[in-house]
Amino acid sequence: MRFRQARTGGTTRSGRAFRGPRQVMLMSGAAAAAGLLAAGCSSNATPAHQASGSSTPLQAITLAARQARQVTSFTSTLSVRMTGTPNATLAGTLVMRTTPSLYENAHFTKLTAEGQNVPGGMQEIATSRVLYIRMAELQRALGRPWASLPYSELQKSTGVNLGQLTQQVQGNDPMMDTQMLAGAKNIKKAGTATIDGVATTGYTGSFPVSAGLAKLPASLRSAEQTRLGKAGIQTVDFTAWVDARHQMRKITVTEHGSSMTTTATMQITSINRPVTAVVPPASQVAAIPAGALNG
Repeated sequence: MRFRQARTGGTTRSGRAFRGPRQVMLMSGAAAAAGLLAAGCSSNATPAHQASGSSTPLQAITLAARQARQVTSFTSTLSVRMTGTPNATLAGTLVMRTTPSLYENAHFTKLTAEGQNVPGGMQEIATSRVLYIRMAELQRALGRPWASLPYSELQKSTGVNLGQLTQQVQGNDPMMDTQMLAGAKNIKKAGTATIDGVATTGYTGSFPVSAGLAKLPASLRSAEQTRLGKAGIQTVDFTAWVDARHQMRKITVTEHGSSMTTTATMQITSINRPVTAVVPPASQVAAIPAGALNG
């Protein structure tokens, strides 16, 4: 699960300075597509008596990775907790589509940064070209409900070529997190649970970043290595809940970085259903000033 840090400091077109929470969690659509699709699940209910359990833990995770490759769209709930620098929490819903074109709509009704609640939360819409953000503080600063962010500016902040990554996500296997889980050598069963009426088996494990990267295709490895290296992430822990059809129903991933630890939990609510891309009209959008992310 890929989350980006962005600072909301900068100057408006009228010259007024604006200051938001010191660091706000923003997801880029390209990066999110590469990671969040790790939790693909079936839209068909699986009878409870068919709970997964006949496969070895490693086989179960490997089969889930293969099954998730069929995912082209999904909806889910999502919660994230960051401790260290920065310190933030968020919770909400996510809609993602990768085919026929990239589209992501994340609505975080609960958002805190550095211990302070962000009134109104945050909504983010991402396409293959533009990232739109809706926050009360940005609206006050820029005068319009939505702010747009060029990927070129986001690239300067993250060090990842998002345009190239978008193309890779759409043209290659996007199941990055799931594939990286196969780098774990200590996967164990962690009991059973019923999720949305479906019987699942839980698996826990951890892996060094180097082992996880080795499981990625070369086309995606470089960008992911840059992201993980920039955050100083060395190890990743996970808990995944898989049903009898090898569909990932829920996943929690914890990344341990040099200055912060990020734990993200996602539970899928639907998969491969039609998703219509809706973006804000130009009259409601203002551009985030160049350099604001580094302000």
